[in-house]
Amino acid sequence: MRYKKVEEMPTQVFTPLVKSCPKISIKLKFTIAVIISLIIIMPVGVWNLNCIQGKVFKQEAYTRSKLVLNFGEASRNYVIEELAPAVEKHTKTMIFEAQSNAFATRKIFEIFNEQLPDYIYKQPALNPLNYANKADKFESEIITYFQNNQNESEKTGYKKNQNTEWFYVAKPIKMETSCLKCHGRPEDAPQEIRDKYGTVNGFNWPVGDIISALIIYVPTKDLRTNQAVMMQAFIFTFIGLTIVIVSLIYLLFDKLVGTRINQISQVMNQAALNPGYTVRINDQGRDEIGRMAKIFNRMANALDDAYANLEHKVSARTLELEQTLQELQTTQAQLIQTEKMSSLGQLVAGIAHEINNPLSFISGNINHAEIYTKDLLKLIELFRQIYPQTDAEIQAYIQKIDLEFVTEDLPKLLSSMKIGSDRIDQIVLNLRNFSRLDQAEMKSVNLHEGIDSTLVILQHRLKANSDHPEIIVIKEYAELPLVECYPGQLNQVFMNLLSNAIDALVSHWENNSIKNGTQANFTPQILIKTEIVDSASIRVKIGDNGAGITEKVRTQIFNPFFTTKPIGKGTGLGLSISYKIVVEKHKGSIWCESELGQGTAFCIQIPVRQL
Repeated sequence: MRYKKVEEMPTQVFTPLVKSCPKISIKLKFTIAVIISLIIIMPVGVWNLNCIQGKVFKQEAYTRSKLVLNFGEASRNYVIEELAPAVEKHTKTMIFEAQSNAFATRKIFEIFNEQLPDYIYKQPALNPLNYANKADKFESEIITYFQNNQNESEKTGYKKNQNTEWFYVAKPIKMETSCLKCHGRPEDAPQEIRDKYGTVNGFNWPVGDIISALIIYVPTKDLRTNQAVMMQAFIFTFIGLTIVIVSLIYLLFDKLVGTRINQISQVMNQAALNPGYTVRINDQGRDEIGRMAKIFNRMANALDDAYANLEHKVSARTLELEQTLQELQTTQAQLIQTEKMSSLGQLVAGIAHEINNPLSFISGNINHAEIYTKDLLKLIELFRQIYPQTDAEIQAYIQKIDLEFVTEDLPKLLSSMKIGSDRIDQIVLNLRNFSRLDQAEMKSVNLHEGIDSTLVILQHRLKANSDHPEIIVIKEYAELPLVECYPGQLNQVFMNLLSNAIDALVSHWENNSIKNGTQANFTPQILIKTEIVDSASIRVKIGDNGAGITEKVRTQIFNPFFTTKPIGKGTGLGLSISYKIVVEKHKGSIWCESELGQGTAFCIQIPVRQL
């Protein structure tokens, strides 16, 4: 509330009023004059007291905020300049409690808030690693203010939330070179950070930019209450006595509060300027400032203990071999998957060999059987023409076996047997192409044969059944040259991608059935497209028209053990192994293209000749 300044009025103003009361005693006149003077002077005193209280109120709030802010900066600088570098000398593992200034300072203030829960310390950012540090609208405005006013080093003010008011002090935080380890490029960040927070937010912060702010909120409820009480006491107390009391209060405040806060501020500044030098606050008071000094001393002791026991903690951390165990599990699972595919290739090759042996007899004799059958049928026809009148017993047997039907159906029967034999022969050829045991080394092959042989292996999953309708396979093959590759390994890649496409279509079909109760408008399809990119490389694209995947899943899809399938239906190794086969074995590239509701496609690009 603003008050207009009341100018001091001359004493002559009261003379007429006093002279108009001649029968009243001088004491009473003096009393009336004093009362009238007090009534006139009181607004000036109220205004002056309000101004003094406003300054004292703001200075007290600012001093408290500055105290906590200095403590926060001291803790943050200690972690950045002393604790974190000491940890890095002993281990490469990311220890958040010792190397993340935001994490450590937040933990320290959790201890601080056990005694003073209304004091709030925040280090918000527009794009933080930890979503808990995400700036709200009010904090975003403060950060934007610092970004637009680069020369400003501090901002103060009040924040109201419903019935609560805080006084805040904010300082900008600039991106420093020492922060690039955690907030630079995602691939350069420690693995522990990527595992804990992901690789989307909190990275690629330019050095020198204001990316965050250090904000301290101090509650003003007790200060506002004191202000109101003092104002009421002044109004109903004699003006002279009130001036004395205010003077005494000011002197007492300066002695009991200001000096102590100044002492604490100096100690904290010393701690901020000399992070390696241990300081303590010598204040035995039982009020909030005394408790604050005790909390600071206790936290300083905790920091000393943490530094003293650092080597012991690092040794304990080094015993945690989770990363090594993860690598061993990945290698073991990949070896098992490779062995399974090798065993499958040997089994397929063995089955193809065993089928091929008897099939050669059938294929070799069925042509002769067809010729012999034609000859016998022609002989029977000549016999019936020359001897139309046959014996009764022969005539009865002809009717019994329905010679006319046999004569007509036998050639068809042999023809269908020949077609079946050719089909089995083609299946055996596809099985041999899939196994490629005779091409374990790098050879120049026709990739279309490998794709077709893989489709033969998966034919039973493409056919319609109780779970889904027939999956249509659309082939758009270009005239590819022979490609130098490891045929068996590429067939394994085709098997993984086609199996994933079938799983995606079946899942999409089942989900639509549960959600909509019908799939009449959905036809599951797989598109296999090959094309020549340039004279040195070709591309194979295998896509489906399923539900598609999110961007978050797409960025992790080639990671070992990452899977979106239910437990027991996927190991999370198929695409990881496919990536290694294409990229490491064939010096090519593989990537995923997907859009929600439009399906998913995997593209493989490999050179025609391996250098």
